[in-house]
Formats: sequence, C-alpha cells, structure tokens
Amino acid sequence: MPGQEKKNILFLTCRFPYPLHGGDRIKSFHLIKHLAKNNKVTLVTFFQGKEFNNEWKKVIEDLGVELHIVPLKPVKAGLHSIFNNPPNYPLEIYYYKQKSFQKVVDDLLSKNKYDLGISFFLRTADYLKDRKDLKKILIAEDCRILYQQRSYKESTTLLQKMVRYYDHKALQRFEPKTVKYFNYVTLVTNDDIDELKKYAPDGKYYLLTNGTETDYFVPNPEIEKKHIIFTGKLSLWANYLMVEKIVNNIMPLIWKKYPNVKLLVVGASPSREVLKFASEKVEFHQNVKSFLPYLQSAIAFIHPHKGGTGIQNKLLEAMSCGVPVITTKIGNQGINGIHRESIMLGETDVELAKLALEVMDNKELSDKLSKNARELIVQTHSWELINKDLDKLLELVDNN
Repeated sequence: MPGQEKKNILFLTCRFPYPLHGGDRIKSFHLIKHLAKNNKVTLVTFFQGKEFNNEWKKVIEDLGVELHIVPLKPVKAGLHSIFNNPPNYPLEIYYYKQKSFQKVVDDLLSKNKYDLGISFFLRTADYLKDRKDLKKILIAEDCRILYQQRSYKESTTLLQKMVRYYDHKALQRFEPKTVKYFNYVTLVTNDDIDELKKYAPDGKYYLLTNGTETDYFVPNPEIEKKHIIFTGKLSLWANYLMVEKIVNNIMPLIWKKYPNVKLLVVGASPSREVLKFASEKVEFHQNVKSFLPYLQSAIAFIHPHKGGTGIQNKLLEAMSCGVPVITTKIGNQGINGIHRESIMLGETDVELAKLALEVMDNKELSDKLSKNARELIVQTHSWELINKDLDKLLELVDNN
C-alpha cells in the first residue's frame, strides 16, 4: 500500500492457508501475501490433519509472516461441537471455538499493539469481536444463513438435512449479532451482501470478491480438447452431490452421442463415497500438483451447482483457462457471465446436458465462450484487482 504507514496486523484463519487446495486457502493465502508486502502480519491459524509438512510452514514464513499454528483434532472438535454446544449456537462455528486458539490470540494482544485485526471466515470472529480497542475486519466471504438454507434444502440424507437446518436457524441469530462488532464485513458477491442486509441492515459491508492467477491459468491452443471436467475439494459434501449428478444424470445423456468422451474428476482428498463413481469412463485424479494441464485439455466444465453461496473459485480457474463452463444461475453468482457469451446457464440436469452437447457440437460457440470467458476473468477477477480493492478497504477502515 504505497503512501500508507506500515501496519501491525493480526490475521486469524480456521484453516492453514497452504497448500492451495480449496477456495478459502487460496483466498487467505493471497490476501496474506499481499498484506505482508508492506505490513507486519502475524497469522494465527488452526491446522487439522494427520501430518504437518514443514515445507508448508516455510512457504508462509517466507512471506515475512509471523506464524502461530494451533493443532485441531477433528474427532475431538466434532464431539466438542455436538456435546458441549450451547443452545442456539451454530455447530459449524462451535467446532472451531477452542480455548487453545483463544489463549494464543489473547497472549498476542496483551503483548503487542495491533493496528488491525482480521478474522477470515465467521468461524474466527468470536476471537476478536469483543476487542473494542482494535479496528477489525471480518472477511465473511458468504452469507452463512443463506448457505445453510440452500444446503439443507439440497441435502439428500436426513442427517445432513437436520444438521444444516439446525445451523440455518442458529445462524439467523448468531450471524447478525456478530457482524455488528466489526468495522467492515466483506463478502464475495452482492447477492451475499443483500441477503445479510436483511438480517443485519446496519452492518458496514464491502464487496471483496475472489481472484485467480490469470497469468498461470491460461489457455493452451496446442493441447487437444478431449474430455469433460469437474474439479474441487472432493471431501466436501456439496462436491459429492455435484459429481453424483454429473455421473448419474448428465453424462449418460452425453454418452448417447459421444460414447468415448471421458469425465475427469480432479481434486484433493476424495471421500470413499465419491470414489465409488470411478469407472472406465469416469477417471479420478487425486491430489494433483496443478489443475492446469487438466483444464487446458478440457472440452467443457460441467458444474450443476445448487446448494452453496459465494463464488466458485474452480470456475474462475476454468474460465481463465478458456474452458467453456456449463453451470447454474447460482454457480454464476459473483462471476456475472452472460449466457451464451461467456458462460452457459441451465437449471435442470437435462438442460445442462443439452448445453454441454451444444458446446461440443458447435466449435464457433465453443471458441466464443472460451475467448469471452478468459477476457471476463482477466478484467474482473485477477489478484491484482482484488489486492487493489483490499487496499481501498484498509483506507476505509483507517478513516472509520
């Protein structure tokens, strides 16, 4: 931030921001990277997993960040959230409410003078919200009330539906109360801002959308386009539901005309349930170093998105690579592509299959979508643009 004084920033996140799998890790990593260029950044982060790779730690510390890692054991945290959860408290929040994390934060605040505190995700908001002596930003990303509302309606099992319905109701009380403690709350789409305003109209909201590495995710016209693709963190229930729809409902309609085309499902940490869809025509590529070569050789990206909120990083990457994307209105949220110009939009599985076939049959349409999608993402979702918006936000907080 040229021309501004160097700040001492305390940044909290519920997931270690590396490796860059999942939209939350990607976003937090790039924001931290940018902030650390001209400020002193102290990061407090949970890590949950079997083994911690010290190379990941080095990547973050090489940014010039002071790092504090708090281990989180998923089974223990899960039991804690179920059996110790206060009445009307969201399970998704209480899972991350840990005394060990709070102690690290309190110790740092008692020993240091911070100019700004940043809670990344609503799940870390409790650790900073009561600090009246500290200017604070909540990078909420999406409206969790809306997310859980859509999720419980789309859930296919009774347990999933019950848990998500409970959190939807609990978040209606928790989320509006929490946002008022922060100087600004950022979300990635205007849809999320408008929804949260219904519950907390007096909050100060700021659009800070997601970005992608447009200089890295580039088209390669020399590579043959030969498969349909879906990418994502494959342990997530929402991604399982989309893979299920693609394999069972969409691809059979495509295979009637193109029996030899393959579906590539590419992503990290696939669940046992999702791997059951593997076959001669459905290939899984797990924990790959990069999505780039898979995207560059894709005919189309099919994304039957229904349940979530926010913005889909996977689509930013695909469109930056010039891959024609076939998705829903919700999938297009925050991207704002124009139907048949930069994106193809349908709602039912049959509609999505027909649109995919149209792209595969019509090279002129495919080329137009590829070119326009790439231009749209470069113009609206590069990290350079997101970083400029972040700098503007810090100026607003300074003047608040």
